[in-house]
Formats: sequence, structure tokens, C-alpha cells
Amino acid sequence: MIRPVITIKMGIWFVAMVLSVACAVAADLSYRDQKRGWYWYEAFPEERQPPDEETTRGPTIPEYSYDRLWNMHPDEFQKHLSRVTKAAVQFPTEKNVGQYLKIQDVARRKSVAFASVVNFVGQKNPQFSTEDVYPVTAPGRVALTDMQEKEYDQVFLEAQNEFGLIMFSRKDCGFCDAQLSILSFFENQYRWPVRSVDVADHPNFAAQFGIGQTPSIILVNKRSRDHLPISSGVISMSDLKKRLYRSIRYMQGKTSPEQWALYEFERQSGHDPLRFISSEQTK
Repeated sequence: MIRPVITIKMGIWFVAMVLSVACAVAADLSYRDQKRGWYWYEAFPEERQPPDEETTRGPTIPEYSYDRLWNMHPDEFQKHLSRVTKAAVQFPTEKNVGQYLKIQDVARRKSVAFASVVNFVGQKNPQFSTEDVYPVTAPGRVALTDMQEKEYDQVFLEAQNEFGLIMFSRKDCGFCDAQLSILSFFENQYRWPVRSVDVADHPNFAAQFGIGQTPSIILVNKRSRDHLPISSGVISMSDLKKRLYRSIRYMQGKTSPEQWALYEFERQSGHDPLRFISSEQTK
């Protein structure tokens, strides 16, 4: 009975020794770990956080019904549309793309509704339309051109004794030759006085009207000597007549800068910008 007792005691002693050594090693390691870290300029590795849902599947964006989207304020709708679009592009999941298509569908339907109401109200209120002076049909366009040409003829005929044209040119200027040929056609058609001045031969005269480049055309009132630039560079016959018509009416006080592009037959029409503005407001 003695040997088993001795064996048990030796086993207990061995286990105690192992535990003692393990505790010593653990204490030593713990002591060593205390010397690590910022004191020894050693950075501990950062703990990795599991990715959240927003970084893998995109931010959570509220879903709205068609009624809510339809009645949403435009600023709020635009903000929501931007968020939905960005989420669908960055994270093209079935849900995100579905929301994107839904809000795009609402935007399309809302634009169709708006355009429809505009056409409806415009038809009920002709004063908001320009169809009375700017038709879209071919016969209407032909009639419009004819009316414009008649106004040109009348204004140029009545103003030929009051105004004159001066063109400034220089020798060896191909652009000047091209513009002179157009002016000659205008002069023959309307019997208007046109004077050609070479800036090299008459520098003081050119400086008097502030001419710095050629070809340049100005409109001059023969009595008051007031003038208005018509063009700088080569312009076509149609542009010449249009600019000259507007300049004559402006210098005669028959139109204003706000009505610069207005023909006389368009006055008080849908194309007149000052139709509903009192004269006191335009002074």
C-alpha cells in the first residue's frame, strides 16, 4: 500500500511543478508585454471591424409611394433623385436600381403632365402664345417673310433722305471688297446714299466714329450727325436689311432696346415683350 501512495504524491507534485512553470512563463510574458506599445515606438495592429451594411450594400434610402413622390416639392424631389441615382450607380443592387427606375418614371410622367397643362392653358389663353405672328406652317412662314420685306421697303423708302450709310475699308482687303459688292446691291435696290471711306486716306475721319477695323458700316443721321454701328466684318444682305431696319426705328424713337427685334406688325402681339407693361415702367 506504500507504493501507490508514493506514486500519487509524485503525480501531484509533478502537476504542481508544471502549473508553477506555466504561471512563471505567463507572468514573464505579461511582464514583457508591458514593455511593448507606444513607449517602445511600437504600434499595435488595429482591430479589424466587420464591414457594415452601408459599405457593402449602400446607404439606406427611404422608399416613397407614387403619391408621395408626385406631390413632393421640386427641391426635395431633386435631392431624393440625386441620392437614389448615386446609390444605384455605386451599388447596382436590384433594390437600388428599382428605386432609381421608379423615381425616373415619376419624373417622366410629371414632365408630360406639366407640358400637357402648358399646352392646355396656352390654348385657352392666346395672349401667351406667339403663333399669331410666328406661324409654324409653310404658308404662314411665306406670309411672315412677305410682311417683313414690306416693312423693310417702307422704312428704307421713308428714311433715305434722313439717313446715310458709311462703309470704312482699306486697300488690299478682301473682306472689304466682298462687303462693298453687297452694299452696291443694297444701294441699287433701295436708292440709298452709301459712302465708302478708306481709313488709310482718312484716319481722322475714321477716328471720329471710333473705327478700329475694316470693313465697318455705320448709319448716320444727316441732320443731327448721330450715328449707330451696323456691322464690323462681312454680313449678308438679309442681315444688313434687318440691322438697318432696327437701327433706323431706334434712332427715330419708334422702338426701344427691349423691343429691338420687334417688327411694327408684331406690336401688341404675343411677341411684344412690353405688351402688358405700362409705359411708365419702361421709362
